[in-house]
Amino acid sequence: MRGTSVRQARCRGWVAARLVCGAVIGAIATGCVGLAGSPGQTGRAGEVVVSASERAAAVATPVPRVPLAVTADTLFWRTLHAGAYDQIPRVMTLLKAAYLQNPRDAQTTAHVGFLHAWAGAERVRLAEVPPTITDQLILARTFFARAAALDPTDARVQGFHAVFEMSDATIQRDSAAFAAGLARGRAAIAAWPEFNWFTIGYSLSGRDHASPLFREGLEMQWKTLDACNRTAIDRTNPTMAALFQGEAAEQDPRRRRACWNSWIAPHNVEGFFLNMGDMLVKSGDWQTGVKIYAIARGMSSYPQWAYRDVLEARIANAEQNVAAFRRPEAGADSPRILLGSKIACVACHQR
Repeated sequence: MRGTSVRQARCRGWVAARLVCGAVIGAIATGCVGLAGSPGQTGRAGEVVVSASERAAAVATPVPRVPLAVTADTLFWRTLHAGAYDQIPRVMTLLKAAYLQNPRDAQTTAHVGFLHAWAGAERVRLAEVPPTITDQLILARTFFARAAALDPTDARVQGFHAVFEMSDATIQRDSAAFAAGLARGRAAIAAWPEFNWFTIGYSLSGRDHASPLFREGLEMQWKTLDACNRTAIDRTNPTMAALFQGEAAEQDPRRRRACWNSWIAPHNVEGFFLNMGDMLVKSGDWQTGVKIYAIARGMSSYPQWAYRDVLEARIANAEQNVAAFRRPEAGADSPRILLGSKIACVACHQR
């Protein structure tokens, strides 16, 4: 859109926002997140539950997108691909204005969830992390839950819903809710293994290195490699020659999306091996971690990756990082696994 059109679209969004302002305030006060007359009921901690008829209608008849949503999408991707964390509030304003115009748009709803997730995941960028940062994670769960209900065919969103259900349960110290989120995550894995083994396993990388959940998360990374390579990887001497050779021949669009770099995640592969190497180092197997890190160098996109220096430092300091990665709390500039770092999202998504 031209600048004038963008401003006009924003104005329409603000009109919608003003019209529902009172409804939103009332919804917050009662713990309900149904906006602008949404008939959805509320579940745990205000989570919207979309009826079966609404879900069926959403799948059968896609909701037309409003112009502001298309504008907001463009700004969302431009900001994420630039790694411009400080611009999140600006993008959030536009996305939520679009959401208020059409809360049945599953794509806009998911993007609001992604933006809250990014804000919470890379919180160590902040000079001081306030207690209210938990709001980002709780709102990520809320919007992913809504998006998953609006489009139950999107296994990616189902996985992200599970991750932030577990995150919220961890904040609330609710073991039953965490178990429910993990069960949802395993269902998402069944729907799209190559994508959600990574998604769910990545979220478990922050667990104690000796815990069963951490070990399961690491196993999920190995399973991702096996699935993407179409054969079992030698775990003592992992190489990806067969995977790299098979990239051009891969015809399955879901496998290409999950296993390779794409427009959405320009450095998906490099980020994957950075995370998996971190998990192996944290587990104590830093020697195999170094081998996994080194695989990322085989990507043709590696020289353009903004965070290749991070990976090279990981290789150089792998043995010392075993203890560093196991510390429950690390300083902002101390070595930490990818999940808790300043590049938890942009390692894969920044151009």
